[in-house]
Amino acid sequence: MKVLVIFGALSALAQTGFAKCIPSPLPSSTSDYTAAPASSDSSDYMSVPVSSDTSDYAEVPAPSDTSDYAEVPASSDSSDYTEAPASSNYIEASAAGPSSNIETQPAPLPTYVTSSAPQSPEPQPSSGTSVYQLTEAKLDAAVPKAKGQGLCTGASDTSCANNKRAIVALNNAAKTYGITERSEMVAIISLMAYESGSWQYNINVSPGRAGQGTKAMLMYNFIYEYAKELYPSKVQDAWENTEDESTMNQVRELVLNDNDSFGSGFWYLVNKASSYHNSKKLVDGDLDSFKQYCETAVGATWDESRGQIWETVNNAL
Repeated sequence: MKVLVIFGALSALAQTGFAKCIPSPLPSSTSDYTAAPASSDSSDYMSVPVSSDTSDYAEVPAPSDTSDYAEVPASSDSSDYTEAPASSNYIEASAAGPSSNIETQPAPLPTYVTSSAPQSPEPQPSSGTSVYQLTEAKLDAAVPKAKGQGLCTGASDTSCANNKRAIVALNNAAKTYGITERSEMVAIISLMAYESGSWQYNINVSPGRAGQGTKAMLMYNFIYEYAKELYPSKVQDAWENTEDESTMNQVRELVLNDNDSFGSGFWYLVNKASSYHNSKKLVDGDLDSFKQYCETAVGATWDESRGQIWETVNNAL
């Protein structure tokens, strides 16, 4: 009885659709097997929703006013956005209109701008004129009596010098003492040419004063100071106030070589009359200022011969 019931049930099931559990054959179109379920609205399965306005999904919202997202606020006055603020008064980003400071004061280039080629440094003013140097032709015109052989009578007269011999020592002294002004060179040569008789004498011969000499005819107190400065190991302190003529002449002998003898006038101006060195007291081309130098700085008596020699030297140089 139970067997008949089961069999009957199976027969009924077969007739009512049991066959639907059997897979149906493959369709002729493979499109039926898309990964996403078929639907009248396929957009339900997009990874990013699609809409008629694609701008909704842009990486950065694109509003109608793009200036909201500018790196620096837009302004009608572009000077607001110089790379570096002209001063602490300027804010890098401001929503306000142009500052009155910016309108009246153009912003200077910032120090870190690299687009422009670096400017070469402007030449600086020279600290001074070149050291004055003589030529033999100028010296011949300045001290004409010493031209050629000069006033020298023979080889034994070693104290006498001509211009050819003098020019070397004079130019050396100008370098040593930094003589750059023409007025100073004129004054020094004029003074020494007068005192030495156009390079003829190196010591005082009349009245034959002990210790006085060089082409500038310095008195012994200056001779001692000059020699002590140049040859400190050879000049004793005790000789400064000596009255021994042989000692005075011995000290003088140290500075009678050409470089020291012709250099004495330069040394004196720079060290003993320093207010006339690189100053306006020796006016270029002015005889009166030279006269003042002789009388007040050197302590010499003025005469017309000094003025005539100065005129010759001044015209030559």
